[in-house]
Amino acid sequence: MKKNMLFVAVSALGFSLLFGLSSCSESSKKENKVTVQKDEAEEPAGDIFFYTSKHRSDKYVPTEEKMGFGSQIQSINTEEFMDNKSLKEVWIAPQIKHIANYAFAGCTSLEKVHFQGEMPVINDEAFKGCSALKNLRVDVYTIGLNSFQDCTSLETARFGEHIYWIRDGAFGNCSKLKSIIMAITMSKLEDGAFEGCTSIEEFSIPNDFKNRMFGLVPSASKWKKVYLLSTEYYAMPKNCTPQKGCTLYVPDAFLAKFQADENWSQFGAIEPLSKSKYFTAEGFLK
Repeated sequence: MKKNMLFVAVSALGFSLLFGLSSCSESSKKENKVTVQKDEAEEPAGDIFFYTSKHRSDKYVPTEEKMGFGSQIQSINTEEFMDNKSLKEVWIAPQIKHIANYAFAGCTSLEKVHFQGEMPVINDEAFKGCSALKNLRVDVYTIGLNSFQDCTSLETARFGEHIYWIRDGAFGNCSKLKSIIMAITMSKLEDGAFEGCTSIEEFSIPNDFKNRMFGLVPSASKWKKVYLLSTEYYAMPKNCTPQKGCTLYVPDAFLAKFQADENWSQFGAIEPLSKSKYFTAEGFLK
């Protein structure tokens, strides 16, 4: 009888341990699965070709659609991928700090460029003629002459807090460009930066350009949202010709003054910047 009871107890213990180990194993699998999903969400998905220094020395011309860069590539050379018709999606690795002249110019199939770190310089004509590129989001310091000229499918251009200088023709003839979001710290903007951008509906005006930015955006009849990033209240410039359908967003501290101004009231509505999805009450990027 005791032997039978002992056998049952041992069997039960064994079953319990087996079940427990099985449960732990399943739990571990689930945790691993979640971790993998998280990693995949942060990294390029699918089959990615990684361009290395060996490919560069061999002068290999990529025929793949999706491309990343090996850790030894720290800049992209002049004309390195110019007129490549295969590339559709490119990941610019964090260690890359310079994109030289004509680096991707004429890549007419290029639809997406993922900038994975700060980019000090996108040089002259670097993406000129990339007619399939739709959206640009980059924390860049300087955008060179004609860098994105003739990117005729580009709809949005959004820059991080380090944006400093946008040169002449940078977005020339980007006829579908609707949204331009710059930080309050922007310091240099050349006159022809947005020439030919006749579809702009939404744009920010950094502090240093309050008396000339309106004149640089050639689509007043299409304006829908304008963000004034200012450290003070100021009178409406003469080159500002808004439509009643446009909303003006101003720093919260000066809201009452802008709303009381008869000229600024030409805007359909005047709202505090804190209500916008891009900027804080003081005008800094959220």
